[in-house]
Amino acid sequence: MSGPLAAMTQPNTLSTSLWHRRLTMTAATGFAFFLYLLTAAPGLTWAHHGADGGELLAAAVTNGVPHPPGYPLYIVLLQGWLWLTGILFPNTDIAWRGTLLSVVCAAGSVGVTVRVAAYFLRKSERSWLWAGLTGVAWSVAPLPWSQALITEVYALHMLFVALLGWALFVKRRQDYWLLLVMALGIAHHLTFVLLLPAVLYECWFVRAVRGNGPPQRQRWRYLMLFAAAGVLAALLHIRTPLAAMAPVPSPVNWGYPDNWDGFWWLVSGKAYRSYLFGAPSSTLLARVAAWASTLTTQLTPVGLAVMLIGLANWDRQQPHLRNFSLLWLTPISIYAINYYTRDSEIYLLPVVWLSMLWFGVGLITLVAWLAAEWPLWQQQWLARQGRNPATNGNALAGRIPSSPRLNSQMTNGIALIALVGLLALTGWRWATISARSDFRAAYFLHETIAVLEPHSILISSADSETFALWYGAWGSGELLERYPDTVLLNYALFQFPWYRRLVAAQYPMVVGDSSSVEEILARNADRPIFFSEALPYWPAEQMEAVGPIWRYLGP
Repeated sequence: MSGPLAAMTQPNTLSTSLWHRRLTMTAATGFAFFLYLLTAAPGLTWAHHGADGGELLAAAVTNGVPHPPGYPLYIVLLQGWLWLTGILFPNTDIAWRGTLLSVVCAAGSVGVTVRVAAYFLRKSERSWLWAGLTGVAWSVAPLPWSQALITEVYALHMLFVALLGWALFVKRRQDYWLLLVMALGIAHHLTFVLLLPAVLYECWFVRAVRGNGPPQRQRWRYLMLFAAAGVLAALLHIRTPLAAMAPVPSPVNWGYPDNWDGFWWLVSGKAYRSYLFGAPSSTLLARVAAWASTLTTQLTPVGLAVMLIGLANWDRQQPHLRNFSLLWLTPISIYAINYYTRDSEIYLLPVVWLSMLWFGVGLITLVAWLAAEWPLWQQQWLARQGRNPATNGNALAGRIPSSPRLNSQMTNGIALIALVGLLALTGWRWATISARSDFRAAYFLHETIAVLEPHSILISSADSETFALWYGAWGSGELLERYPDTVLLNYALFQFPWYRRLVAAQYPMVVGDSSSVEEILARNADRPIFFSEALPYWPAEQMEAVGPIWRYLGP
């Protein structure tokens, strides 16, 4: 290899030592863990689009089925986690314990990212240092940071994304790791499938060629590996119908998937299909701009420039990694841009993760370039001062450091600047990203319980209020502990036959054979009726504000 990177790509036993690797992984993971722990939501939260947390916790406690596609792996993991932390931290808030799972998963993704970065930087001087900075950059980027602070599925998704990189590159000779990670990743979140074209490219055109045996035989083996991963992922969804078929089904039971129609409605995400490519064409440019803004704001435009330098290095030195990058980011970016929801930038987490690897490569590229150019710049400066390098050898020798010394100085300087910059970004964004002071959901639930009455019917529609109420009823249980005969209904879900079937079984005396919320109100006019929001379907004069909710006064 020639060029400015040549000096930076000599094997270095110190930088690749097991001790340095473990120390760096531990330090980066510990930094992320305490950062997330200090800024995590203290309980039920609506921060960072985290309203789903209340529903996920309620589903875990009641062995239910949350919103599509059902997240069977996450729910089982959350159930085990709540049981374990209930023993370790008795009498603690269940929502906080759910958030602690996100903290652990997200911090784990940082440690794995350090290991993957160390692989790509393994020939660089002090690769452990640059890998550690890569992990820190991933940990403080606002998108992953925000998802580490709430009870949500995306912290586990982040961990699987990082593990996919680890299985694909670090463990390239142990295909069973790749099989396991792909199966778990697909079972957990369906957008994981969008990363598989890049994985297939790496297996088909790189690993098959460099592996043992004829490439064609290797390729068939990888196709079978992908098929096996799909089958294993599908098998993990067995948990969904088993939960739905319980003798006493959970009140959180999306799709009521004890039959094929309900199961397919759930796992295929039929309820959300209208969002995909649902954005008006007039908003396309704005959504592309939002995509670019999401990538830029992770580490500021300066960080983005370093990322692009790293990608350019891969383009020049390792074209197969450039191709891999394009196949990794393109499908998921198209999906995020065309998924018409206000939080669709969450789907860009794998793109942000990959860009952090570019960031690490970009840093060492900068060091190598500066180390190569600095002596020339110094000679030119001395020449402009009237000093001829050719006739002032001894004096010049004292001014121009030797190459190893210069490399060390450049490494220390760039690393220090990067670390200070990342820590400064952390402090600057702390107040904005921290969910520690977000009590909106908890306040809503507490104040709602305070104004409810016995025998109330409480109707909600929006996710935030609905899932907070579900958490209070079936997660923490505080709502039903105060008013055990409260009836919770969701207006938006009443359009689905499975939901009408569910609430009819849950509240037979209240719902009966009613086909609409309006019919339920008419047949239960003698009960206190409340709405969590002022819905536009009823005239304002029929509503009276009571705390954070609305009392229905009748026609």
